[in-house]
Amino acid sequence: MTRINKKVLILLFGIILIIFLTGCDNNSNNEEIKNKVSKELDFLDTKILNIFIKLNNINLNNYILTEKEIKMEEDNSSNTKENEQINSKSEQKESNSQNNENNTNSEQKNSLIVTQMEKQSILRSNENNPDWEDIKAQIEILNESWGIIVLDLTNINIENKDILGFSSTLNDTLLGVKNENKIETLTNISKLYSYIPKFEEQINSINKTRSVKKVKSEIINAYSFIEQEKWNEGELKIIEAEDLFRDLINDMKFIKNKEYKANKTYILLKELKNTMLYKDKKVFLVKYKSLLESINTM
Repeated sequence: MTRINKKVLILLFGIILIIFLTGCDNNSNNEEIKNKVSKELDFLDTKILNIFIKLNNINLNNYILTEKEIKMEEDNSSNTKENEQINSKSEQKESNSQNNENNTNSEQKNSLIVTQMEKQSILRSNENNPDWEDIKAQIEILNESWGIIVLDLTNINIENKDILGFSSTLNDTLLGVKNENKIETLTNISKLYSYIPKFEEQINSINKTRSVKKVKSEIINAYSFIEQEKWNEGELKIIEAEDLFRDLINDMKFIKNKEYKANKTYILLKELKNTMLYKDKKVFLVKYKSLLESINTM
């Protein structure tokens, strides 16, 4: 083999090596971005669902911590004259600022803050009066986060029409929240959530968590119809969710080590469908809350 041929072979080998290493590096970076996006989509899932349940005054915790102030009664039955004399002398000696401080201290001594567990009740809640101030704060956090997430979605070639669709729906949601329009906000929040399984499908088509989120998307859409008294449309969404979940529990690899949770969720889904007979939003919400609690553990 001549010296020229050797040089050519070495050069070709070097080029092939560079291409191979560059390809490996690109694949590695792509996987890192996909993993990052997957976590970002989990964040969107949690944040959107949190806003959704706040619109209905649902709390997925059965109990919440509350604080209660208890006023303590003063004992004025004894030493009344002595107290009056002391107070008279105090007024002569102390300045206005000292009096204010003493009044504050006195109020603190005469009250007690008690922390207690309070049972959450759907039947006693007022779903027509959501905490709009909290919802406004949450949707702004979601909007700020989307500005970062959208860059990563673009880097892994998520379809542009889906990215633009989410952005447009987010703007509509912001407007609905600003106007404190519950129906409009519920409808747009449901649309927002429906993009999450679409994004996940483009990242990893065999990801079973995507299937769970598709089920959640259908039951979220179901309630947006129920809120508008569109019971037939709501029932159709629940049937779609039931069909999707049935396919999941028939996948032995998916339900391995979570068979109990999967069966429980499926039963709760069927119970939710049964509430369609009553056409009562309160009854629906009671079963709805139980279903969301269960499916969020999967």
